[in-house]
Amino acid sequence: MNNKVREEQRAKDKAEAALKKRKEDDERNAKLAEQRSRLDDESIHDTDNSAAVVLDEDGAKIKKRKVAPKKAKAKAPVPAKEEPVVPEKIEPHVSKGYNLMYEQIWKDIARRDVPKVYKIQQASLNIKQSNLRKTAQLAAKEARRWQQRTNKNVKDTQARAKRSMREMLTFWKRNEKEERDNRRKAEKEAIERAKREEEMREQKRQARKLNFLISQTELYSHFVGRKIKTNELERSTDTATEGQAETAAEKVPEAVKAGVTGVAGPKKFEELDFDNDDETHLHQAAMHNAQAALQETQQRARAFNAGAADTPKPDLDMEDGEMNFQNPTGLGDIDITQPKLLSCQLKEYQIKGLNWLANLYEQGINGILADEMGLGKTVQSISVMAYLAEKYDIWGPYLVVAPASTLHNWAQEISKFVPEFKVLPYWGNQRDRQILRKFWDRKSPTYRKDAQFHVLITSYQIVVGDAQYFQKMRWQYMILDEAQAIKSSQSSRWKTLLGMQCRNRLLLTGTPIQNSMQELWALLHFIMPGLFDSHDEFSEWFSKDIESHTQSNTQLNEQQLHRLHMILKPFMLRRVKKHVQKELGDKLEIDVYCDLTYRQRSIYKSLRDKLSVMDWLEKATSNTDESAQSLMNLVMQFRKVCNHPDLFERAEVRSPLSLAYFADTISFMREKTDANLFYTTRNHIEYRVPHKVYSEDGNLALVGPNSQAGMRRKVLKKMMNIWTPDFIDRNSRENGHTAFSWLRFVDTSPQEASRAANSDFIDRITSQVEKRDLSVYDAIYDDEPYVPQKVRLLITDLGSQKAIRTTTHEGIMESLTQVYKSAYKETGLANLPPAPPKATAPPIALVCDDRNALIMQDNEQFDPRIRKALLGPSPLEQQRMVDQEYDVCNYPLPPLLPEPSVGKSYSFITAPSMSRFVTDSGKLLALDKLLMELKAGGHRVLLYFQMTRMMDLAEEYLAYRKYKYLRLDGSSKVEDRRDMVSDFQAKPEIFIFLLSTRAGGLGLNLTAADCVIFYDSDWNPTVDQQAEDRAHRLGQTKQVRVYRLLTRGTIEERIRARACQKQDVQKVVMTGKTSTEKKPVDFSKGGNRDMALWLFDEETIEKQLAEKAKEKEQEKAAKKGARKGKKAAATATPKRSAEAMLESMYHEGMD
Repeated sequence: MNNKVREEQRAKDKAEAALKKRKEDDERNAKLAEQRSRLDDESIHDTDNSAAVVLDEDGAKIKKRKVAPKKAKAKAPVPAKEEPVVPEKIEPHVSKGYNLMYEQIWKDIARRDVPKVYKIQQASLNIKQSNLRKTAQLAAKEARRWQQRTNKNVKDTQARAKRSMREMLTFWKRNEKEERDNRRKAEKEAIERAKREEEMREQKRQARKLNFLISQTELYSHFVGRKIKTNELERSTDTATEGQAETAAEKVPEAVKAGVTGVAGPKKFEELDFDNDDETHLHQAAMHNAQAALQETQQRARAFNAGAADTPKPDLDMEDGEMNFQNPTGLGDIDITQPKLLSCQLKEYQIKGLNWLANLYEQGINGILADEMGLGKTVQSISVMAYLAEKYDIWGPYLVVAPASTLHNWAQEISKFVPEFKVLPYWGNQRDRQILRKFWDRKSPTYRKDAQFHVLITSYQIVVGDAQYFQKMRWQYMILDEAQAIKSSQSSRWKTLLGMQCRNRLLLTGTPIQNSMQELWALLHFIMPGLFDSHDEFSEWFSKDIESHTQSNTQLNEQQLHRLHMILKPFMLRRVKKHVQKELGDKLEIDVYCDLTYRQRSIYKSLRDKLSVMDWLEKATSNTDESAQSLMNLVMQFRKVCNHPDLFERAEVRSPLSLAYFADTISFMREKTDANLFYTTRNHIEYRVPHKVYSEDGNLALVGPNSQAGMRRKVLKKMMNIWTPDFIDRNSRENGHTAFSWLRFVDTSPQEASRAANSDFIDRITSQVEKRDLSVYDAIYDDEPYVPQKVRLLITDLGSQKAIRTTTHEGIMESLTQVYKSAYKETGLANLPPAPPKATAPPIALVCDDRNALIMQDNEQFDPRIRKALLGPSPLEQQRMVDQEYDVCNYPLPPLLPEPSVGKSYSFITAPSMSRFVTDSGKLLALDKLLMELKAGGHRVLLYFQMTRMMDLAEEYLAYRKYKYLRLDGSSKVEDRRDMVSDFQAKPEIFIFLLSTRAGGLGLNLTAADCVIFYDSDWNPTVDQQAEDRAHRLGQTKQVRVYRLLTRGTIEERIRARACQKQDVQKVVMTGKTSTEKKPVDFSKGGNRDMALWLFDEETIEKQLAEKAKEKEQEKAAKKGARKGKKAAATATPKRSAEAMLESMYHEGMD
């Protein structure tokens, strides 16, 4: 408060000082103006003194100047203040000096005084205006401040009124909103209630509609099934107890039991009223529609045989004859024996399969032969063609479509089992196929025995490519091998084959269901387009419940499952190996779990760290082709890590920087096999020696016209040499202290001393090593009478003999005498690679342009005698000595160099280690141990891969282990595949057959192998099952073992879990049995989501989701706090006091 008073007092003092200064300035200006006016009056009217007075800037008189006297004139009267004073005209003075003085005074005033006075006056005016303006502003602010204080109560009243108005407006708006929401809620509930009622009615209608379709299909299937007896064929392969149980549980469709009649004819599906018609009427319509469908199928078959597809249909007689559903045995049974044209003996279940196929053909119905892989589906389909040729003289044309890998197998088996069939292999390039089409007879719908061909064999790819030619032919029988190739009803392959003109279609598949029920529907729709034409109803009735049953513990509707089996049985025959082939043992499946190595873990972790869970989950839910492709690529990267880290980056060959050059390779075309190859690595620095100097030096002691070699040798080596045996002997016999008297103390003869002095270093060392103690040979030949001749006269003491004879390789003496070797091995130094230098260079070469010099240098560097002494015999020489049974005493000397120098290479070029190549992958390490066990046990192996690059690495491994193998993948030619399969079956020395799962898993007979190893599993479990059955099939006499390599804690475990779910779908549909183990895999969710979830474990996903939710909450709270802070900042703006503003204002004005 005191500060405020002081500030107000200070401001008041400043204002008073400003006012006082302004008054002083006004008084000064007035005084100055008065003095100037007085001076003017004196200069004009003062004639007595005639002097001019000059004032300075302060108004003082500074100078007087006398002028000439003037005549006195009367003073003009002073005018009033209101009227302007006009001065009288003054006559110029007659004095010239006066005039000059007068003009000079006025010039000085105009030039110097007037501008100064004007500036002073102007500055004074500006100061006055500025002070007045500031005073007015200050007064206005003060007045406004006091006015605000007085109007505060008025403003508070207004604010309260506005607040009350806003609250009232908010209340009414909220009230109206609640009323509107309640009204909308009531309307919505009414609409939803009406919608639920409509949905219930539509659901009932759809249920009746679906029940009608299923009943119609059941009736058709029941009638056909009783004629074809599919159920009996399947039960005949089971035990008697199972057959009786199924017979007791067999049911007849309700419409057949009811025996309803009275409907004039079939009705179209669109004409039925599922809302108002009763169940009896719908059953009658279903019965007549089924009868019409069967009649149409048989009519189509008869028209095809007669060559008149447009023959009018006869009137349907629904009450009697073969179309009466009350008597389904009207057609009678067909009992077929094995055709005589077939040169092999069919098994009992195969003859039953032949009966089933023949009955299908008689009825004009298509079917699916879904026997388990390895039960002879091929020979059964060949037998039905032989049956038609033998009984009905129908020799074709038959069309067999198979995968490319099985084309030769089909051609061989048809020619082998039915030699009278003429097979046309339709494959090759476009020109070859054009030539083969000349053998086609498009005019005759039925071929006879003398036709140019009977059976045409081709692949799926060629059928699609040449569809325009195939669709012009009329085929008696079309057989599709491995029919899962047309599992997609949207593919061009499916549509092309469906458009073929053929009397009957037969699908051969060991796995009718691979991934989902949609694939089963695609096969059913292919064989019976009229009955299975609505995938939506089929999925609504069967797919949802069965697939959801495999992913949870929900109870499956037994009635639905029974109706599905009732529909499938007439069209599909399936037998399993354990029921029809008791001698064929079960497969033993073993999952081999492997751990990631350090290198694999680092790569796997680096890949996962670069991924964002939320980003990939969002990409998975987009369901676009681009996101699916990116997810698939990412999954493949993880699978590569699990297989082998070298799929990302191979280990490179390392070498130091070589400061050398290499000579050019000689021409082998010119030199042939007589080329003499020298060591060509040279240093860039060379020291050249002339030929004369090199030769005269004596290094080249060769014979010549001017050679001094012989004289030097005679003088230096003979005459002046004291190390000759004669001189040593004479010198040692002399009395006194001679030069060689010490030889007797070292037990050395003159001959030995001469040899030691004149031989080189290597000869002296080898001669010492060759001195073997007699005790060594006594220990070796202790129990044999034979003793080498060269040691018979050697004398040794008995002590050494006893010591060595009692020593064994496992004894203490061996360890004590070989301490350095054991220490070197146990410390692990033997496993360490040598440290390579950064750069290498050969020694500076001594170059002489002479062939003899080159030969001598080469002998010095690569003397075989020295190399053998230092390094010992080579592995090939050692193997040859063992094979030829060398005597022990003739064995070469051990190497003189220590073991590290012998065991390691002297080359600094380091190639990737194959042992490290094996240990870098957990899978390959497990495979290495497994193959060693299987090789020792006499087994033969089929090794399956998903990636061809991994097959390349596997080939390197097999070459390293020296296993004999064959390889078959998608790039193998058709004729090469046939030869490789034959070689593997016939040559037991081939241990392993490398196969790609897609190319080598179909149609091959590889029963010579009894072990199957999956290095990496396929996405589709049925593909792996097909690959397993290449060995587990008819002709296999051993138990088949299936090993599946899985990397623990990686994406492979999740892929395997999903594969088990798909197997459960097959088990439920094909056998009606459910799995006891349930895994939470959702079939309804897209594949993209599955692949995204495979990349991360559940803990990571939950953690990321929790963090994401926490971040959203924090962002929401931050936005809410920002809005509050902005509002508070707007209401809490600091106010400046009037005094501070006034002070700053005056400071600005005075600057």
